[in-house]
Amino acid sequence: MKIGFPVTVGLLTALISGCASSPDRQITELGESKPVSIALCDPSPVKVKRDDSSQLPASTDPETKLVAHEQAEELPFAEYDIPLVPVSGALEAHPQTFYSLSDLESLAQANNPTLIQSAAQVEASRGAAYQAGLYPNPVVGYASDQIGIDGTAGELQGAFVSQEFVTGGKLKLSRAKWTQQICIAETNLSAQYTRVLNDVRIHFYRTLAAQQMLSVHHQLLANARDNLQTHKEMLNLGQTNQAGLLQAEVDLHRARLKQMAAENNLEQEWRDLVAMVGTPELQCTILKGSLEPATEVYDWSSAMHQLLENSPEIVAAWERVQHDEITVERERVQPIPNILVNVDFGHNFETNNNVAGVTAGLPLPVFDRNQGTVDQALADLNQSRANVKRLELSLMSKLSDKYRDYRTARQHVETYRSEMLPKAKEAYDLLHESYKRRRAPWPEVLMAQKIYYDLQAEYIMSQLQYHESEIAIRGMLLTGGLEVPSAPMSGGHIDAVPKPR
Repeated sequence: MKIGFPVTVGLLTALISGCASSPDRQITELGESKPVSIALCDPSPVKVKRDDSSQLPASTDPETKLVAHEQAEELPFAEYDIPLVPVSGALEAHPQTFYSLSDLESLAQANNPTLIQSAAQVEASRGAAYQAGLYPNPVVGYASDQIGIDGTAGELQGAFVSQEFVTGGKLKLSRAKWTQQICIAETNLSAQYTRVLNDVRIHFYRTLAAQQMLSVHHQLLANARDNLQTHKEMLNLGQTNQAGLLQAEVDLHRARLKQMAAENNLEQEWRDLVAMVGTPELQCTILKGSLEPATEVYDWSSAMHQLLENSPEIVAAWERVQHDEITVERERVQPIPNILVNVDFGHNFETNNNVAGVTAGLPLPVFDRNQGTVDQALADLNQSRANVKRLELSLMSKLSDKYRDYRTARQHVETYRSEMLPKAKEAYDLLHESYKRRRAPWPEVLMAQKIYYDLQAEYIMSQLQYHESEIAIRGMLLTGGLEVPSAPMSGGHIDAVPKPR
């Protein structure tokens, strides 16, 4: 059965919202990183009930018990596993199916079109290298001499064969130059694989974070509904005024808008993810994974060393230097003249003899010694050498930004996990216990609950920032999984000849 997006979202909202005050949800112990499963319970809205046996007049007891929540509501911690909502009414959600990061990486390697483009550039360079080393074809033809003497077809009738002999090792150098372009194209292909996988990982964690943020906003919406119902009860008891009730209604509308924004964000992140994978027809399903940070911690020196030693961009830059060095040698031997040999043979009808002739020639490099192209090749070589240094400095600057984000995000994650979230939960538990003993008002319990959920949303975003920066550092700052791969070398005058050299 096909499920429309608004219907599915509404049903999912109602189901999860109904759990806001249920003691049946499971909670992961503080400090663990295992995901928590949300139990779908009664979808009825949270209702505030009076405990008639303990109700006192508002005038004599300002902390009258408003809601009979005798069991502490267990707050979920850190991780959720909930199904993604459909991105359109034409798609169906499959709750029994889920995708892990490795599944999506495999799909991307098989379907992302930029990998096909980059592989095609390798094959193109391979073809050019083969072509550049081929020997020139011989020329054969018909020859005659003195046509029309005494009304004849000519004194000499025959054929000729002409062949150019390449000197100076030009063909070998040409093939070596284009073989170096194969190396550059293969390095670019490796870099493109890394770009695609980096982007898939980033979009996977963004979608996973959006999935968890939607769950948190469901809880915040349930909290806002409880808060509004509580203020209605307080208004009946004379413990608040109309302004307090209106503010609670505004808070409920804000929570609804944030929940809708979270749904829209999840929908958009899913579309981005399947586009990066290269399978836009992929149906919405569950993402299986964790936002908890890895145990490995990067320091600046090791991150910088890894980048400078292993970056495909730097490797390709050095390969371009080698390419340009070969190009300089190739252009320096270009003035060495090739030898053109011509052999003709035929029948001399005047003497009635078979005859043959040989001619050989070569151009003299008097005016054109290819000096301008050699200067161009030397300039290109100097640019390539300077580009290696420029690239190293540029990557160092980018890494500095990412490393700052990485350290900040990791510090935030560790502080949220070890300090802020446990203390916020403990504060909620203490207030709830005090409420049961009629020592704390229920609105304070709701406020503590809301603070905990807000902290959890901030925690999720810190985890996401950690993964984005960690992927960038581990992936050598390569992104652009849907951008057209750059060519191994840009074309120029040297390559703008009928035969590549």
